[in-house]
Amino acid sequence: MSRKSINCNQIILESLLGAKEALSEEAQNHILSFLRSQKCESGGFIDKAGKSDLYYSVFGYTLALVLDLKLDITREKEYLKQFDQKNLDFVHSVCLVRAFYLLHLIDLKQKTGFKATKYLRIGFAKDLIVGKLAKKTMNDCSAVLWELETYISKDDGYNHNAKEEEQSTVYANYLMWTLYQDLQIEEDSIEEIQNANQSLILDNGSYANESNSSDGVTSATAAGMIMNSNHGKSKEWLLEKRSKRAGFIAATGVPVSDLLSTATALLALKMSGENMDSFAENSLNFINLHWDESGGFFGSIADMSCDVEYTYYALLGLGVLS
Repeated sequence: MSRKSINCNQIILESLLGAKEALSEEAQNHILSFLRSQKCESGGFIDKAGKSDLYYSVFGYTLALVLDLKLDITREKEYLKQFDQKNLDFVHSVCLVRAFYLLHLIDLKQKTGFKATKYLRIGFAKDLIVGKLAKKTMNDCSAVLWELETYISKDDGYNHNAKEEEQSTVYANYLMWTLYQDLQIEEDSIEEIQNANQSLILDNGSYANESNSSDGVTSATAAGMIMNSNHGKSKEWLLEKRSKRAGFIAATGVPVSDLLSTATALLALKMSGENMDSFAENSLNFINLHWDESGGFFGSIADMSCDVEYTYYALLGLGVLS
């Protein structure tokens, strides 16, 4: 059964908008101030070490789009053009394509003068606009898109660790599945990725990041659930990862919950139709406890340094529950 009509990134953007609208103007400005502090003057957003980073820039650009942070598009495109499209690893290759796509979205939004709330819910939904953005992105990233195809595994999915592997990985499949949706790649390719995921489900319904694992990981299981409609045991396993205190843990036996696991689990459960009323308040409290005085969010009590990635996941979780 095709899932192409359910665009995951559109749902994510809607959730982020929901979080923005649920926050007071003071809270929005506080988070926006943090986002500005993470912006690198020469382009992109910084990582935990304070250096401009392509991976973190994807989260930064997404938040800039939703929170209406104005960007110098010319400068940002020059930043992206410095990367050698043929010599990036799989994850950074996907990040480059995603970054170009987001910049085209932001550029058009800034030219229209619309705020994100109106632009993403009216303009972005139109096939004509989405199609033009996809074509521009593919023109910018033709070399890296061809390079990504060398990571196809023998099960017709993708493996982010190496080329020509026997089995795909959930992480790589999710990245390519969502990218193909936004770029309007033919439906058959999207369905091949979904089919490849079927062999990655463990007996207990979870999905693991590594093929030799005996148990799954929360973020991978959430991604697997989002891509495939046969939830069954996967949902049961995911619900068991709720911490007694609040939030979701990353895997069985992990002592503390974290924002990434919590946000991805909440998103997957929402998309599966799960009623989350019984643990919504605890989840909201958990997310709020990770809000720092800087305006950013940290991932867990084991890592209390704030960055744009965790701030993205915090707002995603808040939006899913709003």
